[in-house]
Amino acid sequence: MKINSANNINYKGHSGIVKNFKRAAGEKFAKIDQIGEGTNIALDFAGKAVLVPATIMLVSKEDKEKKEYSALKNPVAAIFQLLMEVPILILCSKYVENLANRNKLNKIGGKISYNEKSAKENFIKALNKASGENLELEKSCKEIVEKLNKKGFGRIIKEDFEQAIENFGGNYKKELKESLKNLDLTHKRLYHLQNRVSFVAAIALTPILCKAEDYFFPKVMNKIVKKPENNKPKKFLTLQHFKSLVSKRGAKCHKY
Repeated sequence: MKINSANNINYKGHSGIVKNFKRAAGEKFAKIDQIGEGTNIALDFAGKAVLVPATIMLVSKEDKEKKEYSALKNPVAAIFQLLMEVPILILCSKYVENLANRNKLNKIGGKISYNEKSAKENFIKALNKASGENLELEKSCKEIVEKLNKKGFGRIIKEDFEQAIENFGGNYKKELKESLKNLDLTHKRLYHLQNRVSFVAAIALTPILCKAEDYFFPKVMNKIVKKPENNKPKKFLTLQHFKSLVSKRGAKCHKY
């Protein structure tokens, strides 16, 4: 993804700071290879753990104790959310991928497939077939295939393959393009399905997350915020105090 060349302007002044920040944020966001539920969890955590507490401490007009309580509650909630949602994302993604690789998600007789493993194998076969007649293609794709096997398919690896195929002038160019296109579509289908399933699972566990926050937050706060110690001397009931209390109630005290 390319950012518009107009964004390369270095703006000045107070409004320029905001514009430069937007440009920098846009560039960073554009470089994210795959934007899905994982990115959503990371951004949500950053907002709750950093931005929300900072905003409360700077903007809120409540007293210091209330501000600190509200500010600390968000990072604690973000940590609980992270500890619950990340395992859900990993487990759901693995489960859906396992079903897809066994063709359990494909409709009988349908053309739409979620089996990324099979699409990847077909592309590698087509690549090896084309490399037999072009050593330059084999050399340029060897490193990309290693990245594919190590990191998995993504936008950057797709673009690298497209560039290598575009420079290839052999008979298998059209076949390679079709095979790469099929791998890309299959990967996107599976990836979006994994994110949808993970999102639904996270929503279903929201009540449990809220209960966990309500239960653990007071305990965490007691550990973080120390209560002021009561340094007042303890009062002991002396004989004089006892006589005074009894006399107020109209009782008679015997002298000893």
